[in-house]
Amino acid sequence: MSIHGNQYLMPLFSISSNIQPINGNDELALAYYLLTKDLKENEKIISFSNLLWPFLTIQGTDATHIIIDGLVIFSKKGRLTNPPRQPLIGHLLRNIENRTKIDQLTKIIEILSYKDLEAQEIGEGEESEYQRMSIEGLINPSFLQTLSRLLPLIEYQPITKFQPLDTKISTEIGLDIAEKYRKIIEYMKGNALRWNNQIELINKEVDKWLIDLNVQFKDIDTRYSSQISKTSQSIDDVQVHEKMALERDKIDQWKVNEKKRVIESISVLFKTVERQLEEMLKKNKFYTQSELLKSRVFEDVLSNFESQFAYLLEEGNKFIDSVTNLTKKYVELKERGPSIDSEANERLAQLSSKLNTELKDRNAHLSQFETEKQEKITKINDMKIQIEELFGQCQNIINAKYGNCLQEAKDLINWALSDDRAEIFSRPIQWIYMPLCAMIIEDQETMEEKI
Repeated sequence: MSIHGNQYLMPLFSISSNIQPINGNDELALAYYLLTKDLKENEKIISFSNLLWPFLTIQGTDATHIIIDGLVIFSKKGRLTNPPRQPLIGHLLRNIENRTKIDQLTKIIEILSYKDLEAQEIGEGEESEYQRMSIEGLINPSFLQTLSRLLPLIEYQPITKFQPLDTKISTEIGLDIAEKYRKIIEYMKGNALRWNNQIELINKEVDKWLIDLNVQFKDIDTRYSSQISKTSQSIDDVQVHEKMALERDKIDQWKVNEKKRVIESISVLFKTVERQLEEMLKKNKFYTQSELLKSRVFEDVLSNFESQFAYLLEEGNKFIDSVTNLTKKYVELKERGPSIDSEANERLAQLSSKLNTELKDRNAHLSQFETEKQEKITKINDMKIQIEELFGQCQNIINAKYGNCLQEAKDLINWALSDDRAEIFSRPIQWIYMPLCAMIIEDQETMEEKI
């Protein structure tokens, strides 16, 4: 691109306001002095040139201008933080592989931190953690600050005394570079938003998991509380005491009734004796009627008397045998009393043992239910803590990436100057030039040339 006529030129020197300005040939003389004052004896001046270094000022982001180096000595090269790999994270959240919640979050952390097997640190696209970035000709902030001191002193003047250096960048290319600069900044900000959206995306699923765990917690608490309450009410010390008292009353009544039956059975023995005696007395009553017997012949009555005595003797022996047998039965019935007491005590002992076993089993079941309940609740609480901790790690990674993207955009914005720094920025686009004195010298010993 050839230039001619008047152009916007920066001064060769920037001096304090209380020093007289340096103009025209004085600038060249001072520049020549500064370049030659340290020449060695074996160094020879081949040429001395008064050059112009082209720069293109062009609108950057809002209320800023960037400056593009026409010689492309300066450039912005580096990397920028890529957006999150949303498809991979979405795939994990859909959990097609039926991973556990902890495994899901652990894998998501690997994806977010680019520690998975497929991760790359830097590349050309969005699949890597960082993306290569290059903005050709963009002046860095350090040199911008130098230029910012010269820009207010810029003057529109002829360039006949200067030799402009050939620019490698046209105005059209400069416009493309500025557009690329703005798009990269917007891309960085967009990446920050995409990272920030990951928190909401992951948190939405995590909230579902935590709600489900809370439902499980309430279900376990309700179910086991019901079991514990039901088991507690099945039997307790008070019920054992009440049941034993009730059974003791029943058994006492049973003992009374059983002993009454024994007495009744013994009484039956005496009734048997009474029947036998009544039979004998009935048959003996005739021989007690003396008036009737006296009316009979003595010899005839004697045989009757003898027959009666024989009867009484025989029946008496039978009676004695019967009483002996009845006495044995009495002894047996009498022994029934202690047996009743023993049986009553045995029944009470069995009931006491049964109730104590039930009480012991109840306590064992209560202990088991409490243990199971606590184990399941602890497992759920541990799961909640793990999920919250892992989600916290996700948030930290995402927040760091979000901050990195915004900082990268902020840093790139700093590669521009605000429009109020110089009047020249009132124009959207403008070529400006920096005077530059250059000298080629030759080493007489080595015959090497250098600038």
